[in-house]
Amino acid sequence: MLKLTALALLAGLVTTSAVLPSYAQMAKAPTRPNYPSYSSSGPDHHCADEMGHMRSVNVFDIQGIRDQKIFLYPICEDPTVPGKNNYGTLFIDGNVNTLREPIARNATLMNALAAKGYDHNDVVSLRFAGGNSIYLYVHQRDLN
Repeated sequence: MLKLTALALLAGLVTTSAVLPSYAQMAKAPTRPNYPSYSSSGPDHHCADEMGHMRSVNVFDIQGIRDQKIFLYPICEDPTVPGKNNYGTLFIDGNVNTLREPIARNATLMNALAAKGYDHNDVVSLRFAGGNSIYLYVHQRDLN
């Protein structure tokens, strides 16, 4: 009888020790709010902060773009500001600063840009994504 009780107690402890860590992930501390340590829309956030963290791109990468799906993402374009929205460092911080001429020679990229009213000088960064697609981060210099 003592062996059976000890075995049942041991099985209960093993089950509790396996379940308790997973329960702790679901439980929230009532005294601590669940807020991120920074806010992406806070006063220190700039629309181009992510551009300096893109993977490097070279001429051969751009020449290899043929029939991939191209997605355009306008950044730092605020039509409420009168006149030009000149973000000079935006174009330097991106990963295509010296690659705008090879972009201009790539028909796939230029067709996608022209379809939305952009040109090769509006490209800030280029990122290769899943599904053989490409994201072009663009900023229309004159906000046409």
